[in-house]
Amino acid sequence: MNKNIDKEVEDSFQAYLTENAAFTQNEEYPILKEWMVPTDPPLRIIPFEKAICSSKDLSNTFICFYSRDASFERIRRNPKRYIHFFKRCAGIIGFDYSIHSDMPYIKQKSQINDNLSLTYYYGEKGIPIIPNIRWGADQTADEFLAAIPKQSLVAIGTHGFSRRLEETAEWYCSLEKLIEVAKPTGIVVYGSKDERLFSHFKGKTRLFFYAPWINEDRERRKINNGN
Repeated sequence: MNKNIDKEVEDSFQAYLTENAAFTQNEEYPILKEWMVPTDPPLRIIPFEKAICSSKDLSNTFICFYSRDASFERIRRNPKRYIHFFKRCAGIIGFDYSIHSDMPYIKQKSQINDNLSLTYYYGEKGIPIIPNIRWGADQTADEFLAAIPKQSLVAIGTHGFSRRLEETAEWYCSLEKLIEVAKPTGIVVYGSKDERLFSHFKGKTRLFFYAPWINEDRERRKINNGN
């Protein structure tokens, strides 16, 4: 008799991240749930690598991941370790592990899955999440958007985007598609990109602009309600 027959199989691929999830039809990305997403935009946003070193009260602060992957790779390796930390915060902006349209499709999909799975995991633990909108090539967009709650708050980061004219055109098309498909109640925009670039979208949804974190004394927040 095999003595190991009843032994629990080790969860080497972190299946626990998507426990109780529903999945998209083709790629089986976990679908983020509407109740996980707050209705109001953040009061403050700072990057994870700054927040994790802070001894200050973070209860009114959302944590974002708009920085180099290496600065928050530790979370992907050990997600359970950061539950308590994120519960001390107001919530998190969804994960932003890098996705580039020139990556092999399998890698793009893997990164999308990790971003959504980790975001779902912390949302399921009761931590407010704002979905981060990040897909790669056009072929990945529909399946990614199928995982995003309709008519909810979403977030985008602008750091490093649109350095060339064709990238700017792609970026505009992505925003158009996001608004058309997800119909967000508002978009949290984190980064230094000129707010005038968003003028075309102000009548279509609310826009909430957040300057990049420099230090807590210089942090600022601007709101444009789209009117």
